[in-house]
Amino acid sequence: MLTPVQRLKLALFTDGLAASDAARRELSAGEECRPLTLADYASTSGISIELEGGIWVNAPIQDFNPNFVKAPPHRLELEDGEFFVVSGDLRVRARPLPVPSYHDQLNRWGEPYKSLAITHTDRVRISPVEGCAIACQFCDLPYEFHYRIKSVDALVDSVDRAVRDPLLPARHVLISGGTPRKEDYPYVQEVYARVAARFPELEVDVMMVPMPGLLDLEALHGMGIHGLSLNMELFNEDLARRIMRPKARLGRAYWLDFIERAVSIFGPGRVRSLLLVGLEPMADTLRAVEALSERGCDPVLSPFRPDPSTPLRGCEPPAVDCLVETYERAAEIVEKHDVKLGPRCIPCHHNTLTFPDGSGDYTCH
Repeated sequence: MLTPVQRLKLALFTDGLAASDAARRELSAGEECRPLTLADYASTSGISIELEGGIWVNAPIQDFNPNFVKAPPHRLELEDGEFFVVSGDLRVRARPLPVPSYHDQLNRWGEPYKSLAITHTDRVRISPVEGCAIACQFCDLPYEFHYRIKSVDALVDSVDRAVRDPLLPARHVLISGGTPRKEDYPYVQEVYARVAARFPELEVDVMMVPMPGLLDLEALHGMGIHGLSLNMELFNEDLARRIMRPKARLGRAYWLDFIERAVSIFGPGRVRSLLLVGLEPMADTLRAVEALSERGCDPVLSPFRPDPSTPLRGCEPPAVDCLVETYERAAEIVEKHDVKLGPRCIPCHHNTLTFPDGSGDYTCH
């Protein structure tokens, strides 16, 4: 049974959040150029907030999701110097996070740091590839950005800047971004090696589509990469062929075999796979949870958030009851297989159906 605060998190995913004028002024620190969020990905378009009890949420706001955040019944309020999320009779202490201080700064090559690195909660994500070599209809990358690769030196420098940020320091690293073209595979592999070598004290994870020839599991493990996020996203093959054809072409068996091999190399708790909740029938999502759990992989349940720039902009996010049922049924499945709903980092729960459980399997960096 979910607590009222846990259920509020799920309601925020579905309904979004309104912020009072006072809350907005405090978060922007009086700076006209300081945004409430950097809204870089479809699933991180909102304000990252720690609710009481260590429950994290990325709450969509009308500024960046006017397609479905219309008149949210939940408000971020500032009262006597403290933040609260108010929803009906529920009043929950909250700690919204500001954007990092580097949000409007340039590096020594004259590039905006935020074109290279984005910090959410305690993790900095760098994107070697801007845009994407493939197009999935739920992702903003191929619709918002032209394909290009970035300087390896600038990417390494951006991690260093994010770690030293005085306002929102990064504690671990995710190398993600768009899928590269085949001719750029060696470049992306160089980024993995350079970042892992430069920051051995940090956990560096890789999030990437396992295109044939792109991810050398043994090499990644050997260079010190901490873990992998290999995101299946959809288990329903008919729907996958319509919405994310290039990924679907790999075939479900290929995905599951690759994930199983990754677990055998990286070990328990180091391999996860994200599933989009609400974009396919719940039964398919739960079948995916079972298939991943059987292979020792942590499933990550991420509520579908329709992005205004994508072909799916007119879809509705999943209803709260759908999120509740999916979470509760998935939690039973992972417990049976002795894995966890990912990710294992508690602040990184902010855009997923995951809650800290006091077990020690979930940690903060």
